[in-house]
This record gives sequence, structure tokens and C-alpha cells, in this order.
Amino acid sequence: MKGVFALNNLNDITYFHGDLEFTDYVNLKAKEMGLIDIGVTGIESCDIDLTILLQMFSPIVVSYRFMRSQCQQPYRSIKSENGFMFVFRQFFDHLYISVNGDGEEDEPFLLRKLETLHYILMFLYGEAIHAEVKPSRLSERRQRWGYISVLLANWMNLYHKEQVFLCESLERLRAKQMLSTRAVNLLEIGLGKLKASVDQYSQHALLLVGTKILAQYSSGTDELHASDILRIILLVQCIFPVEHSLQGDATTLKSSSLSSDSGGYKYYSAVQTPTSSPVVPRAVQLISDTLLPSTADISFSYSGSWSDIDVEFSRSIRVAARKKPDAYNCEDDYQKTPVFLLGGESECTPAVVHCLHIMDGVVVVIVSKNDRDKMPALIHQALTSLLNMIDEKEISQIEYLDKLLKQILKHKKKSSSAVPERVWRYLQAGREAMSSIDFRASPAVQAKLTDKLQSSLEAVLWALRGLFRVLYVLPDTPQCTNLEPLYSIQCLFRSNLSDFKDHLIAKAKKNTNMITYAELCPGLKHFIYIDRNAHHLISPSLESSKIAPGLKEQVWVAMQQARQHLKNGCFKVRWHQGAVQFSYYVWFEDGSGNPLPADSSAGDLLTEPGILAGDFYR
Repeated sequence: MKGVFALNNLNDITYFHGDLEFTDYVNLKAKEMGLIDIGVTGIESCDIDLTILLQMFSPIVVSYRFMRSQCQQPYRSIKSENGFMFVFRQFFDHLYISVNGDGEEDEPFLLRKLETLHYILMFLYGEAIHAEVKPSRLSERRQRWGYISVLLANWMNLYHKEQVFLCESLERLRAKQMLSTRAVNLLEIGLGKLKASVDQYSQHALLLVGTKILAQYSSGTDELHASDILRIILLVQCIFPVEHSLQGDATTLKSSSLSSDSGGYKYYSAVQTPTSSPVVPRAVQLISDTLLPSTADISFSYSGSWSDIDVEFSRSIRVAARKKPDAYNCEDDYQKTPVFLLGGESECTPAVVHCLHIMDGVVVVIVSKNDRDKMPALIHQALTSLLNMIDEKEISQIEYLDKLLKQILKHKKKSSSAVPERVWRYLQAGREAMSSIDFRASPAVQAKLTDKLQSSLEAVLWALRGLFRVLYVLPDTPQCTNLEPLYSIQCLFRSNLSDFKDHLIAKAKKNTNMITYAELCPGLKHFIYIDRNAHHLISPSLESSKIAPGLKEQVWVAMQQARQHLKNGCFKVRWHQGAVQFSYYVWFEDGSGNPLPADSSAGDLLTEPGILAGDFYR
């Protein structure tokens, strides 16, 4: 029994997803309270009226906000007598709540789920999540929420199956040197072709085998941050799910559907329109059309478990493709998706992810972004500063915000004419209101936020978010009219990698051999080593039939326990579980490999250790 939802500062539910048990329970309680009459309204058991959901949960939401704003002691979680657990996570003016009623998920995992959900939304919609996550049209909302739910469910599935998602790190495929060199050269050639003919801002290229990286190439000086690569891998797993080959099934590859003939070839975008989301929204649309009524404010829900939702959606996609000639074909080999890079120095940088399917489990990803456009970083920095001041009710960053707004207003002449004039007026009015503060009489560090100034800052907040949305979210990504370069790139990779298909399948299944390490260290059952400078992971696979029964479950539980100790400031932990001894070490070095002292003063942090919700280790 699981559910998760998000609310804005007006206590309006902007996103919800719950499984069948949760929706049945809520509807039953609502019926007992006299809030609904299922027989009269026609609401099915898999649907929830958001107004009633908010009415039922409003007491704990109001209590949380009071404890946070008035007492500065917000809840982390609430556990009721009947076993229900409610976990809270606040990101500025967005409150996320996760509910678990079956005891299958503990508090750290629920907190990690909420953090991952927020950064998935930021990855898809940037600083416009306030407007994009909950469209006004009900049909759009169902499809968009369904798409978000599938991404979140896919992350949960990978978290419980793949060590790279458990540890939030990257794993490189340990292939032969000749193959690795060839793959890098192919990426350089493919990136050059796409840059010359399709997307002039193409900068980064990845060759993925399942969730592992075979090769990586960047034409510029910077590189993609590991957290962005991990989110891209999650997106690729939703677009081109691995069904057979990487599990060892000798399934013959299906013929490519990509050709130089552009007739009937379709492009989809996850951000702009509901019908443009890759792969998933078509399944969501199919399910919504068959399960949900056409009226009332009702959320999207799914009758299966979170772990197999992506599998069920993939099946629905194939059914839809067979029934409707014009339906989305899940075997299409190219997808282009606008996203926002969040890791490292990116600061919500707009980008486009080009995904080209080579063979089952093997995908080429090319990422393009315009580094010359400084406006996204300025808006992101201004919003962060602004939200901090509104949240903390003080104006210590007012001078910094004023400088950022001045730089943003300089871009007015260069900006799109689609930006409403009132957006610029609000920004200018906000600057004028801030200029009235006498910092000498009342130092910024000590000054408090007045009601009048808060009203002006809230107007600036609306204007900045609207500006970001108009400039980087609403414009349609130009479609590719020349498919020949894509076909050429696909043929290039297939002709050079087809002979290595079996080798890649075997390496993706068993990347690191445990036998060598077991000989060096007798008694060693498993290990995980992560270089947190680049977040690269080295670890034997746990999918082999020779692995001791229950070892994978032990590793997952041990990693979760170790991270809780790390949050409390413990960098070296050792414990026993039966006959098995577990050890966990975190150490720091400088560039020469000399040990550095660890800072344990920031223990018991709210953020879970990892990189998807910000680089915890920095």
C-alpha cells in the first residue's frame, strides 16, 4: 500500500500516484466519512478525487507547515498506530509526501524516493515544474502524471536490481582495449556527423550497454556530471527497455525500423506536450482511456505493483501498436528529448538528449547544449536566492539578487518576443522595491522581510519562473527533417559492433570477475568500490547463478545500514550478521593520494547519501 504526492505552497496537489491498495483504502475511508458515494458518482476503485484526498490529508499537512514555519522543527516522518508511515521532504515551496501502509519501505528509502521524484521533475521541466507538472487540462494531466510515475517506478525497479542505482554511481564496461578504443572513435565520428547536420550544439556522446557505459566522448572541455548521466540512463531504460538479451536469452535481434525514408517517422518530446513524451505516455493514454472517466478531477493510478509498472506499460504499448495503425511503435530507434542538466556547474542548463538504438540493450546517447546562453544559470541562481529569502523570512541575499536581476534585465532586447511585457515589469518593480532598503541603517544580515517587500519578491518569483518557462520549456524542439545522418550513424555502429554482440551481452551480465579477488582475499564474498571523484563503481555482478543464495539481499540491506551510519558522521563501520562480517569505509585523499581528514560535523543530514539529489559527498 503505497502513495506519493506533491503540494505547492497553496496546498494544491500538483502530482499524485498511488497503487490499487492505497486508492481502495482512501476511497473506503472517504465513503465511511460520507465524503463520496462510489455507487452514485461512478468513481472506480482505482481512481481518487484529489479534492477528497487533500481534505483527508490536510490535518497533517497543516501541522507540518506550522511546525516548520513557526517552530522551525518540521517533521521528518509520522508513524500511526495502524502502521502507516508518512515521510515529508520540502524543497522550497514544494512539499512532497510519501505514504506506506504495508511496511515494505522504510523511512530512508521513502525519503530517497521523494528526493528522486523532485529531481526527476527538475530534470524534465527545470524551474517550470510549478506550471508544467499539473496542466489545466485533465487529459494532459493524466498523461503527464503517468509519464512521471513510470520514470519513478523504473527508478525503483532499477534501485532494487542494479548496484549502480543502489549506490548512485556509474559502472564502466570492462571490455577489451581494442573494443573500447573502437567505441570511442565511433562516438567521435557519430558526434561529428550529428553536429554537422542535425544539432550544431552536440557536445557529449555515450555508448550504453544496459546500465553500463562502454565508451564516453566529449568534444568540449567540460564533461557530463555523473548525476546527469545516471538520469539519462534512467530515461534511456524507459525509452528502450532491455527485455531479453542482457538477461542471457539468445533472442534474435529484430530488424531496424529506422531507415532513410522519413515517411511515417515520428518524433516525440517529453516536455512540451502530453503526446510528445517518449514511449511511456502512449501507454498511459491507452490505460487512461480505458480506466478513467472523462470528467471530475481524478488522478492517474495503476493497479499493479510499483516494481512491474514499466513492464505492464511496455506490454500496453505493444498492444496499442497492434490495434492502431497510427499508434506509437515501440521499436522506433530514435528519440529526442529536451531535459535540464542539474549536476556540477550546469545549474538547470537546457539540453537535448538524442537516443539512437543500435541493438538490444545497446544505445548511443548524444547530448547537446548551448553553453553561450547564460540566462538559464542567472534565472536559476536568482530563484535559489529568492526562495531562500522567502523561506527564511530575511533579506541577507538581497544585494546579490539585485545584481542578478540587473543582468537578467540586460537580456531583454535579446530575448524572445513571446515573453509577456508584464514579466519584465514585475522584475523591474522588484528591483525598485529592493533599492528602497537602507543597508547602512539596517544591515542585510540582520534585516527581516517585511510584508510589502515579500509581496514584491513573490511577484519577482512568478516573473522569473514565467520567464524560464517561456524561454526554455514552451518552445517546441525543432524536428529533424534530414534522417540520413541518423541512419548513417546507426549503420556505422551496427557494422562495427555486431560481431561483439555476444561479448557485450556477457560483459553486461558479468562485468567484473569475482574469482580473482576471492583468490587474493580468501573468504571475501562480495565488495563494492566507488571512486567518488568521478563516481565510478567497481563491483562483481550479483546476477550470476553461482552467487550464494540471499547474498544480494544482504548487500542491499548492508548498504542501507552503512549509509545511515554515514549520515550520523561515522566513516568506518564494521558489524556481523550471522557468520558474515560487513565493513564500510569512507576516506578522503588529495590529488597526490595523501589522506585528508574527514569532516564529521555535518552528520545526520536530511539528504540521503548519493548524487541524484545533489552530491552528498562534496
